[in-house]
Order: sequence, then structure tokens, then C-alpha cells
Amino acid sequence: MKKLSLISSALLVAASVSFSVPSFAQVTLTDADRARIEERKNRRTTLPGERVGRGVTRAFELYNEEKVDEALKVLLEIRGGNDFDNAFLARFIGNLYAQRDAKQAIRYLEQATKPDVLSFTDQASSLKLVADLQQMEGMHKDAIRNYEAWIRFTGENDPDVYLRIANSYYQLQDYKNVLVPIDNAIRYSRTPNKNHYMLKMGALYESRNYPKTVEVVETMVQLFPEERQFWVYLGNFYTLVEDYQKSLSAFQIAYNNGYLESEAELKMLGQMYANNNIPYKAAAIYEKYLKSGKIKKDRTMLTAIASNFQAAREFAKAAQYYGELAALTNEADAYRRQAMAFMAIQRYNDALKAFEATLARDSSNAGRVHMSMVEAYLNQGKLREAYASLQQAKRDSATARQANSYENYIREKARVKGINL
Repeated sequence: MKKLSLISSALLVAASVSFSVPSFAQVTLTDADRARIEERKNRRTTLPGERVGRGVTRAFELYNEEKVDEALKVLLEIRGGNDFDNAFLARFIGNLYAQRDAKQAIRYLEQATKPDVLSFTDQASSLKLVADLQQMEGMHKDAIRNYEAWIRFTGENDPDVYLRIANSYYQLQDYKNVLVPIDNAIRYSRTPNKNHYMLKMGALYESRNYPKTVEVVETMVQLFPEERQFWVYLGNFYTLVEDYQKSLSAFQIAYNNGYLESEAELKMLGQMYANNNIPYKAAAIYEKYLKSGKIKKDRTMLTAIASNFQAAREFAKAAQYYGELAALTNEADAYRRQAMAFMAIQRYNDALKAFEATLARDSSNAGRVHMSMVEAYLNQGKLREAYASLQQAKRDSATARQANSYENYIREKARVKGINL
């Protein structure tokens, strides 16, 4: 595949796009918060009672032998003597259940974290694990609560945790609240992560904030220029704000890089050429991929090709595709349009055949069709045939007046030439 320089691609878009890098609200901790976290980290380690310690050791041995049920049985039979023992036990039980029964794991892990007596590391990991399990179970409000508790407890700005919070809000269809955590995920990531931008794009799109959606995707193609789908997104989203010129620019870059693959994407490129008053290129793109089989040959596509060639004044091509449309649909209007295209390039015999085919299929606009045939016959100097068609046009109230105005002209023309009508 021939590759356009990615730097060149970005510059081409930059010529018509004003990029902006989003700014994010600074997440700060007060001195009191930092002191509290440091005090919690340095709190003296508590050890479980002897009975709890022996039971946990035995359970751990069984777990290492892949005897999870037996390990759980040992732990569930132990009764701790104080809050720490009970929290310590609940954490081990929750960790074992996490592999087989998420709801039970959540139950025990919340028991373990509630009194806040575990070691700093164990408390932090348990808060995060219970949130992960709740998110997995679709308990998104609870997951958000525990992820936020983890942030307050640790003081850490983990982009993955912010992403998970944002994703839970997204699953709740609370798109507005997706933005702050996903912005923090972007801010605290060491390197740009396309999943962060995808989620932000989705939230803004679902909120129908299309201008901001466009801004995000502009940044995405700048950061990840080799992601073909992002260029397609950009082209499509420009159409939502009716900026068809920029949409065409994005689709052209995608096309030049070989990024347009699906039928819908190729059709959109053609549509953007048409929307930007470049009908020949629209028709040529449609025609190329119709012939290759990437675009399905149907009524809509044949009409698009023919009408764009007609708008580009490529009347022979237009007549060809109106003919294919007529053969496919057997519709009178397709034959009429083909006839008018033939008229534009003075192929009057072909036009007359198409007009006859029109009349054979639909007589509701017979007067107008006969008047067009009058014009074709006159251009060939066939006065008798023109006069006969004129008489047919006079029968239609929609064209009777126009036909009467032509009658004296044709009679005089015939008289001068000595033709008996």
C-alpha cells in the first residue's frame, strides 16, 4: 500500500484545522491530605492472632495445591478475635472468591475494607479489587465509589483508575460525568493512550456535543496518525457540524493512505466530493469501486453516478448510467433522464428511443415527453414527426399552451420547405 507521509498528512489537515490540546483541571492534595496519607502508610503493622495466622497459613498451602474449595472451608470456619483479625480473614476469603464468585468476593472485600484496619498496601489493593469486581458485575455506581475511595486513600493519580471511573459513568449513560475522570486519565498518562481519547470522543458524541467531539478527534489524528479509523471518524464528525470542506480533506488523506476500506467509507468520500461541488470526482470514485465490486450496484448508486456525471457535464457517461439504471429498474424516469442526457450531446435518435421507452412505461407526463421529442425532431429537421408529436402534446393540459405556440412555427417552416404536414 502506498503510504502518504504521516507528517504530511497531519500538515494537510492542519492547513484547514485548528488543533487544540485540551487543558485539564489540576488535581491537588492539601498538606493535611498528604500528612494523613503518610501517617496511614507509616502506621505500625498489626499481626493477626495465632489462631487466625495458623488458619491463613493452612489455607494458603491448600491454595498453592489448587485446592481452593478446601482453602475456603478452612477460612470460613475461623472466627477472629478483633476487627483486624476479621478484616484480615475477610480479605483472604474475598481474594479466593474473586476467582469463582464475584458477588461473594465483593461481600467479603467490603467487610475487609470497611473498618480501615488493614495494612496500607492491603487496604489499597482490596479497595481496588472490589471496585474491579463491581465494575465487572455491572455495579457501576458502587465501582465508582470504591475507585474514588482508593484515590482518596492512596493519593495516587493512576490513569487506569481514572479510565475505569470514566468507563463506569459511560456504562451508566452519565456522559457528562465521564469527562473529568477521562481528562485526568489523559493528563496523568506517561504516553498518549488511544483508549482514553476513544472514550472521551464517545461521551461527547453521545452528549450530542459535536463541536467538542470534532476537537477531540482532531487531537486523535494528530497523536495517532496511523490509526485509519480515526481519520474516518474525523471525516464523519465534520459532517455533523456541516463542515464539508474539512470532511473532504480528512477523507482524502484517509483515501490517499489506503485507509478507506468499507463500502460505506468509499461512498462517504464520493458524497463529500459531491457536497463540495466536485461532481466528476464523486462519479469517478463511485464508478471505480462499482466496477471493482467494493460498492454494490443498486438503484441508489447508479442514480448517484449518473446524476454526478450529468452535473459534471459528462453527458455521455450520464446517459450510460441512466441506461443501466433503466435496465435495472424499468422505471420511466430513468429512461427520460437518459433521453435528456442524449439530447445534451445531440444524439437525437438515441434520445428519441429513450423517450419512446419512457412513454411505454408511464403516460402521466406524456405532454412534457412529447414536447422534448418535438425538440429532438426539429433539431433533425424532421418536421412531420415534430408536428405529430406536437399534436400529442396538445392533448395534455399541462403542455397544451406551449404546444400551440410551437404550431405556427412548425407550419411556417413546413410551408417554406414545401413539406405537406
